[in-house]
Amino acid sequence: MKIVLGGGLSGLFLASNKKDSLIIENQPRLGGVFTYEEILNVNIPFHPPLTNYSCEYFQTTEVKLRIHMKKENYILRKIYTHELPKWLIFNEKMFYVTNLIELIDNLSKKVKVLHTNIKKIIQNNKVITTNNMVRGDEIFVTISRKYIADLLGIKNDKLRSVSMLELIVIVPKKDRGWDVYINGDNGISYSHIINAYWISNDYDILYVLIPFTSSPPIWDKIFSDLKRENILLKDEILAFRSRIIRDAILIGEDDNVYPENIKFCGRLGKWKNFTLCEAILDSLNC
Repeated sequence: MKIVLGGGLSGLFLASNKKDSLIIENQPRLGGVFTYEEILNVNIPFHPPLTNYSCEYFQTTEVKLRIHMKKENYILRKIYTHELPKWLIFNEKMFYVTNLIELIDNLSKKVKVLHTNIKKIIQNNKVITTNNMVRGDEIFVTISRKYIADLLGIKNDKLRSVSMLELIVIVPKKDRGWDVYINGDNGISYSHIINAYWISNDYDILYVLIPFTSSPPIWDKIFSDLKRENILLKDEILAFRSRIIRDAILIGEDDNVYPENIKFCGRLGKWKNFTLCEAILDSLNC
């Protein structure tokens, strides 16, 4: 049996492409970063699936983005890295994945899933979970490479990451003068705001990204910054969700040697800041 660690998009594509596979996922829902929820009768992904080009795995529609930047020369320092991740590079023309929700639902029906926490990997082929021991001929890792190194007892101080607190804010439609707002001011909590205006005819969906390395800023600070920059007021908010994306920006390279039957796939497995299309291609070829 082939064990796939992680039920995000990479894990779903990988498992559906492998016979006799089992996904082990600690979250109740599949889809990873792109898990979605129906809010105000609109299916909203928890992160906007945007790509710089149309790739064969998805149905896409072209979207036009008005990009506004403030103190952009300081953005790398603000997100704690020396190179902008590909998934944070925005162009005036991009592509939005329109069938993502359908893909997640369809792939989820094709795979076997065990929802539990991974506690340990022993003898390179046994995964110890909260209540089970699962044995596989091969283990495909689509979750944090650093976490798996720790489970295997392999020291890996070269891998670091930046987390993101992401707010999904639903507000009334209006012309804001921008669709992507990038702010490198270190005194402002957020670095990027994406207005996914194309998702709904009735509302604007704002994705607010707040980078951090230790703990996220308090809510009062975030909403104060949004008000101060004339982004939005609390009274405008119709609904909102929040979640933390661990290992959002990946830093460092891994030169350790791992057992041959443990394969690292996708963005988190390879520890590369892949685009959405690159992550899926890597998983399918893993």
